[in-house]
Amino acid sequence: MSFFKSSKPKSQFGSQPETGLQVPCINEMPLHQYQPPPTPMVQAVIADADHSQVVNGKLRDLSFSDLMLWPDGRGFLRHVVGYKGPIIAVPKGFQDDIAAIIAAINSETRDKEFFFRHDDVPYRVARIDTIDGSGYFMRRPKYPIPELNSLGLPTAMAETLLKLGKTSGLVLIAGATGSGKSTTMYSLLNQLVTINGDIAVAVEDPPEIPVQGIYGDKGQGLWYQIDAHTAGGFETAMIAAMRYNPRYIMLGEIRAPKVANEAIRAAVNGHLVLATIHGSSIPGAIMALQQIAAASSGSQELARSILADGLAAVIQQELTADPENPGQRKLQAEMLCFGNEHGLRAKIRGGKLEHLSSDIEAQRMRIQRGQLPVDI
Repeated sequence: MSFFKSSKPKSQFGSQPETGLQVPCINEMPLHQYQPPPTPMVQAVIADADHSQVVNGKLRDLSFSDLMLWPDGRGFLRHVVGYKGPIIAVPKGFQDDIAAIIAAINSETRDKEFFFRHDDVPYRVARIDTIDGSGYFMRRPKYPIPELNSLGLPTAMAETLLKLGKTSGLVLIAGATGSGKSTTMYSLLNQLVTINGDIAVAVEDPPEIPVQGIYGDKGQGLWYQIDAHTAGGFETAMIAAMRYNPRYIMLGEIRAPKVANEAIRAAVNGHLVLATIHGSSIPGAIMALQQIAAASSGSQELARSILADGLAAVIQQELTADPENPGQRKLQAEMLCFGNEHGLRAKIRGGKLEHLSSDIEAQRMRIQRGQLPVDI
């Protein structure tokens, strides 16, 4: 028996009359102004076998990556700071908070995937339909958006990414599920729109973090967020997004041919585009994007040609366990930046991805020495 009622699509967000789009109404608490309270006592208690010290505990006071709500109403936490194991049952002292989350989810019908906020903490939620009923997997993003240089990227790599803010092209962030791709993407765009100003538009399905707002000390940066599903599809959302004439475009994860083609098209037309993709290596990520893009055109050669012109940089990253800090993970990343390197682009165009390994290694060595990987 499931504690959750059946879900049907319904928007969580308000409307935007001039375009007919649905965008998140998230201005009541700007993301970059919120700071969760430090609660070392609560964090220590959850790592203890006896959880009786906490009464009416709040999940917002804990540091974890994921919350899993089982069909029978039980809750489990993943990657809890201070706890050595990967998963721990939600302690009894937090059950009232779990019940409040379940009640809020059940208060209205939902999409299969949706944005959800509880106690001013955002979650990206996916409904999981099992043989015993429906449960929910709730990914908790970094909140507020961390500074790019706090993620663990090498200094020269972070500097390179910020310099790309003055150029155009596609910045592709690759990695496995839960490798911090979205955090890197949000952190980068947050700094670009804050430092450089101008207009940024995020087209996501669903939005992961509520970031729409005004950025910079003088309000010179505007960040719009569009829910592609509510807008009537990705193509419709992109058409509307282009009406803003954005300097920066964020597309979330590339999984479908339409998204891949729109990303590359925008990149070659003068925008800086940020997107993520699943991939265990830089050549593998490029090949994955090529295959997805070619699925609609039917031409691998055409996909390679457009990619060769449109790519600005590819980052492959992963999070590994930090043995010195239980529950915490370290970011490891490598980069291939294209800049004005015509030889690199020729390898992409010619389908010689296996020849990129020497370039990746050369750029890795330059970054280790504190140098930019290429001239930008």
